[in-house]
Amino acid sequence: MLDKVLDNWEAQTPADIFISRLDGTPLVVGFARYDSDRGGSQEDDRTGGNRDKATDIIRYADKYKVALKVFFLNDGPGLLLGSMWNNYARLESYGSGKIIICTLKMLNERFTQDWLES
Repeated sequence: MLDKVLDNWEAQTPADIFISRLDGTPLVVGFARYDSDRGGSQEDDRTGGNRDKATDIIRYADKYKVALKVFFLNDGPGLLLGSMWNNYARLESYGSGKIIICTLKMLNERFTQDWLES
């Protein structure tokens, strides 16, 4: 729960991944999901919900001057839908370098120390 690991986080928001420096400075909040071939409005709900989470986290980071980033680890056949992957790509662009989306196969290439420290 983010309210347990982020000072002044007010909502009870579950997250799957939390990475911080040894001194406790938060670096990354992450969400892991398996996307089945759902399509339609369910597809829009997932990416829209992810955008809402990312917006809240980026606002928090800006307000409290924390270099916090958002990581979405997604896998499953739903990502083969071009529209779903395009929605995720737009979400990544929306974050201006503070959001990254990848699959398990892409993890080593995309989730890098350079991204963490940028």
